[in-house]
Amino acid sequence: MAADLALVADPDVMERSADPAAFVVQACERAKAWLAEALEHGEIDQIAEVKSQAEAVRVYTAQKQLGQDAQLAAAEIVRRAERGIGVAIRRGQQDGQIAKRGDRGSRGALGVRGGNPGDARGDHLGSPAEFFLNRKERADAYAMTDGVSDDDFEDALGQAKTDRDLSRANVVRKIRQRGGTPPAPGEHVPDPADRSPEAAVRRRELIGEFAAHGLSSAQIGERLGIAEDRVRQVAREHSITIRADAVLGRTRRPDSTRIVRETVHALEGLAMSVELADPAGLDPAEATEWATSMTRSIRLLSRFLRQMKESIR
Repeated sequence: MAADLALVADPDVMERSADPAAFVVQACERAKAWLAEALEHGEIDQIAEVKSQAEAVRVYTAQKQLGQDAQLAAAEIVRRAERGIGVAIRRGQQDGQIAKRGDRGSRGALGVRGGNPGDARGDHLGSPAEFFLNRKERADAYAMTDGVSDDDFEDALGQAKTDRDLSRANVVRKIRQRGGTPPAPGEHVPDPADRSPEAAVRRRELIGEFAAHGLSSAQIGERLGIAEDRVRQVAREHSITIRADAVLGRTRRPDSTRIVRETVHALEGLAMSVELADPAGLDPAEATEWATSMTRSIRLLSRFLRQMKESIR
């Protein structure tokens, strides 16, 4: 059933469809049922693949202007897949199949190098970092997972649908409003919108407490409801050391397969979208800037394509 999402981005299939928007919505409904089944069987790689496909479909529906219902349907699958990955990771950690904090062999939690070079503990474990594009995406997925029941998630998703905004930030916000965010050490956590001096002092105290408990800037930002960069800024200004950042910042090997796969999906949707645009109707000033940016991107992609072809000869 997940193959339906791939069909949505196929121009031949879409051209034969009497109602492309309805086709997208129906495909996403089938993908929703498939995701539930995949999660039940712990098929995390397949869930990640559906997430990648759904994100490509979301971009495609926006570019083709198929309507907000189609865009929201695709965005819902992305959010469900992100939570599914988070749930599967937590289950894998409990079952000893995926690394968690404290697995300190030559590859510790999140796939970073650390521990004793001769200690092989953790080498056989999968890394959570393999399933996310960046730490912010990972933190948000955990925010939709940790301490969040299925009912809480469905309610938050329903509220986001009512808002007609299924962005990850809005879904996470709805979950936090329902009390799904893990409790913080200490007492009061200021509202993110509170700019008073008292709130600033309290945030600084909490950042110090969280850092001492081994949390990273991303995790601290998640719990305080502020940006990761803001956490780092406050820490620098007040000489707070966030040791977890130093560990997470160590070089680790990226998942090249996942990066290229998601790039291919995104490019397929974008390539079909630009076929609808008329260059003659563009504003010359903006077109010049876009052409420069696109030329730079195409140059980088072409270089990588040549390298990829050389590697498979």
